[in-house]
Amino acid sequence: MARTSLAVLSLALSLALASHGAVEGRVTDQGGQPLTGAQVWLDGYPAGTATDTAGRYMVEVPRPGEFIVIYQFIGYKSETLAVTVDHGARVRRDVRLKQTSVQIPPVETRARRELIHETKSAEPTVVIPQEAAGQTGRRTIGEAADLEPGIRLLKRCSACEEAEVSIQGLPGRFSLVLLEGLPVFSDLASRYILDILPVDFIDRLEVIKGASGAIWGSDAIAGAINVRLLQPVRPFEARGAFTWRWLGNDLSAMVGSGTSRFGVSLIGAGSNRTLLDLNNDGWSENTAFRRGLLLTSLNYYPSSKWQIGTGGSYTDEDRRTGPIAGDSLLDKVHIRRWDIWQQTRFTPGPTELRFRVASSWHTENGVLEQGMYSAHQRTFFGEMNASLSKLFGGLSLLYHDLRDVRLFGAGLNENGIGVWMGGQNVTLASLPVGNEFLPALRLDINSSYGTILSPYLAVKLYPGWVDLCLARGTGFRTPSIILTSLENLPNGYQYAIRRDSNLTRESGVSLQFGAARTLLLGATVADLRLNLFHHHVTNFITADFVGLDTASRRAVFYYYNLAGAALSSGGELSMNLVFPNGLTAAVGAYLLAPRNADGQVLPFSRRWTARYSLGYRHSSTGIELGLNGDINGSMLIQTVMKDGTVRRHDSPVYMITNLRASRQFGFFRLNVGINNIWDYYQPPRHHNDGLTEYYWAPTIGRELYAGLTITM
Repeated sequence: MARTSLAVLSLALSLALASHGAVEGRVTDQGGQPLTGAQVWLDGYPAGTATDTAGRYMVEVPRPGEFIVIYQFIGYKSETLAVTVDHGARVRRDVRLKQTSVQIPPVETRARRELIHETKSAEPTVVIPQEAAGQTGRRTIGEAADLEPGIRLLKRCSACEEAEVSIQGLPGRFSLVLLEGLPVFSDLASRYILDILPVDFIDRLEVIKGASGAIWGSDAIAGAINVRLLQPVRPFEARGAFTWRWLGNDLSAMVGSGTSRFGVSLIGAGSNRTLLDLNNDGWSENTAFRRGLLLTSLNYYPSSKWQIGTGGSYTDEDRRTGPIAGDSLLDKVHIRRWDIWQQTRFTPGPTELRFRVASSWHTENGVLEQGMYSAHQRTFFGEMNASLSKLFGGLSLLYHDLRDVRLFGAGLNENGIGVWMGGQNVTLASLPVGNEFLPALRLDINSSYGTILSPYLAVKLYPGWVDLCLARGTGFRTPSIILTSLENLPNGYQYAIRRDSNLTRESGVSLQFGAARTLLLGATVADLRLNLFHHHVTNFITADFVGLDTASRRAVFYYYNLAGAALSSGGELSMNLVFPNGLTAAVGAYLLAPRNADGQVLPFSRRWTARYSLGYRHSSTGIELGLNGDINGSMLIQTVMKDGTVRRHDSPVYMITNLRASRQFGFFRLNVGINNIWDYYQPPRHHNDGLTEYYWAPTIGRELYAGLTITM
């Protein structure tokens, strides 16, 4: 597998050819309402497109340079902008058109086809474009999502290198991850999307915060993240990247072709890391791994009304941690995952019909905590939905089979049917301000937990001086694997996990209130966003440490539903600045209070964080410099002492700073950087000191890297 992946990647690198750049953004009216079907094209060139239901557009440019972009919509005054696009860059321009009595004839263009989930415009959705992730040195999807205030990429298990995305203080199991609108139903699959898929090949991440089970799927209790991949639009495209890091390397490539009838792409990625022993006790503080991913998709457009797509992926990973030398106490796991999916869309006029199916098979085998370990999960998902001018609805089927030697004897089998309906593009003419409503209701019939209703309502108001959004939603999650307990047990101990026999589903209700404003301060553009939130989760599953059984050499943890509710309330603030001299700046912060019904703080949730980034591009030399980092607030930590007692304490506040520089040389881009400049890391404990503590900070300090990206 490794040799095949490297051969494919090397071939893709040698054929590297990709986009010269693009102009993208959103077209709205003066009240902020999206204009669907607005025409956007380059003056003097055939390249053009039409906006989607959220007013979004993207126009590829044929070469680097300056272009005149024209925006037109029937009944509105046209707008013309001069935009400079560097090689491989994506420049964002949002435009508000003014209404006029002059009727402008439409312009015939070929819109960019996308076989992906279309978000409803009233949702409080945040878009993280690929270039924003690249400019801050983010390598994977999980690291890119971490850019948004209120979202944290957490190590689910410090010793096993599993990541999860926490939204607004809730555990990562409450965050639904989707690839091209298809849910990744797998408690074993966090690495598949978050840790392996490189950020180089995504178009953007769409993040919706708050419970939204009626829109995305019942699992979206804290929110959802939808990954949109790059789609080829030329007869031949390719790009590749290689990054050398202190403890390993990353190699990735994509080749594809897009015509009026067909679109095909192949993505390959591989990475590896070696073991590190900081305190010279013979035990590693990190996890060594070798990962490989192959992902392919094929789209067919038999007519303007039909779009048919299919795809699949294969993931292979080996990881190990424990003693630097010898295998007797080594933790090592081999992981394989297969996915296949198919999507068909039929659009006879304003109506859209969609059919989607997906299936996955995920296996893990090896040795964990000095015991044999195996787990596998099979999932089948099918969905049919329809979208009319004012209504949408659908039906979904789910089959889920999970077997894990740590938790289940006979395994966990779950089947479900979901039915939903909602309204879209709903406005009230009686209101004195621009508005948009999105009501929805979902009914789930679950084989294990009965019938569940998930209502949802989002409201957007456009009074002119600010954009306001209010959303209330619900969601639920059935219990399967939940490994949020402590790790790094004393030498010779294994986990013993006990589950309450009456363990039941977790249900969440959330309330989100957001305000956004774009200010033009001379030639400087400032985007401001404020969001307040509150989550209320009933039957929250938690784990208590019971004690150390010296006879069996096991550390016993007990999982049960919390008697009272778990709560998380707080706020998020962000500001992005674009200056005319090539300087950009961004700051963001969030503050939250995770607690139970008695007011006690919940452990392992960071209560505040502040982020910052600065970017500068020198117009003469083309050198780009970036400085970014964050100040991490404290979280409540539980430490198991060697006598079996548990000590609760707050982790210290610490700062991480990263520096990056890059320059374009024709078809090549060179990137160099330093992560964690101040070399801050959690002091490693000695393996034999009898403590088990959650890793609340990086386990590896300063890291140097250099990368080469080819785009032609």
